Amino acid sequence: ILEADLPGFTREDVHAEIKNGYLTIRAEHKSENEDKNETYLRRERSYGSFSRTFDLDGIDAEAITASFKDGVLTLELPKLTPKAEEARRLEIQ
Repeated sequence: ILEADLPGFTREDVHAEIKNGYLTIRAEHKSENEDKNETYLRRERSYGSFSRTFDLDGIDAEAITASFKDGVLTLELPKLTPKAEEARRLEIQ
């Protein structure tokens, strides 16, 4: 299980992608606030981003599941089941 705390981000801000054996998690958030009065105009802009990449060696990439709740992204990364080695008899000449 991999958990990423992403306070201030919404589900729409978060993206997860698997490519070439790597899992990349990205989140980007932009906001703009404006406060108007007769004597002043106040504008605030904020921007935040997050990006992490993880190697998926030993992970079953097809079975990964993700959920996002209360600012926490949770990914379940199941391990690959080890393949039993097959014995092969060699013919000696």
